[in-house]
Amino acid sequence: MLTEISDFIGMEVYTNKGITLGNIDDLVIETDSQKIEGLYISNPNPLLVEHSRSVSVPYRWIQHVGDIVILKYFPKFVRSAPTPERVSASKKLASDIKHAAHTTEEKLLAAEHHAADRLRALEHHHKEDEE
Repeated sequence: MLTEISDFIGMEVYTNKGITLGNIDDLVIETDSQKIEGLYISNPNPLLVEHSRSVSVPYRWIQHVGDIVILKYFPKFVRSAPTPERVSASKKLASDIKHAAHTTEEKLLAAEHHAADRLRALEHHHKEDEE
């Protein structure tokens, strides 16, 4: 049985599917009511949290506390909020893809015209041979 808040620190946290989320590094406490609002997990499982970025798990998601903490809910995967670097990288990638698609379309049109010109030349050459 936990007797002090500090007993939470270092405890392993698991999802209701038995997947390790990580260890409690700190607690989020509402100072007026002096109640635990959440568990702070730094370096969580990268299978659950993008780039293992720190997360705060609301206390209401806890199902059981004993030797370990078992959550009754945790999202399948937590994505990080877009940072300015990620937004600009995404925009650059979108621009690169658009440029590649445009370049590919130009190459296909050029190949199509070249094929049509070759076909006309072959037809013209074939007509000359018949005459």
